[in-house]
Amino acid sequence: MMPKDSTTSKNEVIKMTIIVKEIEQEKEILSLTNDVVFKLFFANEANEEQLRQFLKATIPHLTEDDLTSIHIKNPTITKADISQKDFILDMRLVDATGHYINIELQMKNHPHFIERVVTYNAGNLVGQLKRGDDYTKLKASISVVITDFKLFSDEEAYYEYITYRRENGKVFTDIQQYHIIDLTKLPQRLAEASHLWGALFKAKTEEELRLLMAKSEEMAQAGKKLLKLSEEEQAREIARAREESQWAYNMTMNAYKELAQKEGLEEGLKEGIEQGLEKGIEQGKIEVAKKLLARGDSIEEIKLITDLAEQEIKNLE
Repeated sequence: MMPKDSTTSKNEVIKMTIIVKEIEQEKEILSLTNDVVFKLFFANEANEEQLRQFLKATIPHLTEDDLTSIHIKNPTITKADISQKDFILDMRLVDATGHYINIELQMKNHPHFIERVVTYNAGNLVGQLKRGDDYTKLKASISVVITDFKLFSDEEAYYEYITYRRENGKVFTDIQQYHIIDLTKLPQRLAEASHLWGALFKAKTEEELRLLMAKSEEMAQAGKKLLKLSEEEQAREIARAREESQWAYNMTMNAYKELAQKEGLEEGLKEGIEQGLEKGIEQGKIEVAKKLLARGDSIEEIKLITDLAEQEIKNLE
């Protein structure tokens, strides 16, 4: 006779097997932390309402009148964007009032990241005027910066608004604005619209996304459109190419650093930078190409990711 607890034990095993299978089958979605996915999603005319809601949640100063129309100045994604090695892929917008808005997504820290953000912001400001124009025509230059690393280690705020202030704390001018969102500091309790958008960026699986979609109508509509984008083969290919381009960049930089150390070149010296970049970057490209060939990628795909010539790649086979 079968022991009394055998059936219970068997049922538990079956339940565990089902749970494991469900976890294994958990479907991944395209992540908005991939900058080309971000642009594919928000630059799509069909998603203009989602872009409007995102800006409203991210830039509290904007009014309904400001957001009646949004013009995206760089809506397309080019081959150069996908293979870009320094992770600079932004969105430039102009709202109905004429505010210049630059949205930049940065997932890894960069030695001169803050300087770059300030330079872009200043460029949007200066670019508004032609010789002889009245300064009263100037509209605010607004930078929205989304990071997945701690830009300010001394602060724990998920959102921070930065502008120019006097010593007494009063605003000197808000003609240049910086709205910083740090995804690493996303609160567990999603109490505000900006928190929900941050959670949307962090969502990696369909299950995570559907849980978020249940929290508001805004998230329900945004989630549906992200699911639709995730089903598009071309979007998935573009996202994969971008990820591999970033991977190739990291491999190249690591090869440069290793070579510089082996040759005893002092980091930061001009000689080290020139020699290391010339030799290390080329060697890094070759190592990446070898790995891609071993994985079975086509020569065309490898050319796109590494910028090596076709014959150079064939010589590695």
